[in-house]
Amino acid sequence: MSSTARAAGVNFKDPRRALGREDDIRVDAQMLQETLSPGSPISVTYQVENLTGAPIAIADKVADATFDADSQTITVSIGAEIPEGTAMPHLTVISPGQTHAFRIGASAQVTVANAKSPWAHVPRFVQITVNVLRDLKPFANLIAQQMKSASAPPLPNSLFDTWVASVSSVELNVLPVRWSNERQGVTAEMSHSGF
Repeated sequence: MSSTARAAGVNFKDPRRALGREDDIRVDAQMLQETLSPGSPISVTYQVENLTGAPIAIADKVADATFDADSQTITVSIGAEIPEGTAMPHLTVISPGQTHAFRIGASAQVTVANAKSPWAHVPRFVQITVNVLRDLKPFANLIAQQMKSASAPPLPNSLFDTWVASVSSVELNVLPVRWSNERQGVTAEMSHSGF
């Protein structure tokens, strides 16, 4: 599940802020909550700064979250590392020297057998990764078509490998989180009474 909207930016004084840089692409992100629970979305405001000499793009409406019980880490992957389906994901182009801010959310499926046990493998960390498309030349016609139409243009199979080769992943520092066993919006009384 994901959604996106233009965001005001990242609060650089917030302790839930993460930073990552890959070559000349800088990403700052801020989690909007510090406690997670089963089924709760992870909301992230992030901004991408293009310090390169060429435009880059991000699939700004694509996000996925996965949980690794061994490392107790939820990984939030923003942008399309590998495009899904036959349509090109919506791309926002960021020109050289520009910064764009976005807000997105994703939910991870976290199943914990005995969450009250001190040895339970519950989420303790969130790792944010932002995938950026670096080489836009092969996709220029599709991006122009996308800007003129409300529907997503099809992504030809011939461009699939080009997409994968053009993507760079920017990993941000890991953020600690708290875990609550109660579902978001459900009180302890409601969960024990069968609601």
